[in-house]
Amino acid sequence: MKAQTAHMAVEPVALETERLLLEPIGLAHADGLFEATVASRLELLPWMPWAREPTLEGARIESAKGSHDWSEGTRFPFSVVDRTTGMVLGVVGLNDQAERTFELTYWIRSDHAGRGLTTEACRAVIDWAERELHATRFTLWAGRDNHASRRVALKLGFAYTGPLDWEPDGGLGTFPAERYELKI
Repeated sequence: MKAQTAHMAVEPVALETERLLLEPIGLAHADGLFEATVASRLELLPWMPWAREPTLEGARIESAKGSHDWSEGTRFPFSVVDRTTGMVLGVVGLNDQAERTFELTYWIRSDHAGRGLTTEACRAVIDWAERELHATRFTLWAGRDNHASRRVALKLGFAYTGPLDWEPDGGLGTFPAERYELKI
């Protein structure tokens, strides 16, 4: 099945990096995503409302939604999988925002953080989006106190553009966030 964006038809495709497989999210990833969420719940909770009370059923619903979003061309979520162990480590995705503009989203298991894996996965997805979606601009936001996510943005070459003009909902309530942009 082909995904449609405002730009062109896109086949869901797996990407490979030195250490990772990035697979279009699907039901096969639900158990691993649930395990990754549970293992990282305390670190995810301030930023992610879905970390409040994770369930396997919720992971299955979100995985199916991710697969559907690929087919609709609205979002392009990839499961981040360790090439050596096959362990699902998290998600990197793109949300179609406007003509050739995509919002980058990401999270990784806490016990695999600090190894450059998120940056590696995001670079692969950005490169793919430039080639296949003809992306020319990427945005992202990160919690003001989410220093790890903000470091990833800077390592990817995103420019800080100021505070977000609204407060996102996290698992512990709303929080102030910062905006970033990358123009290609």
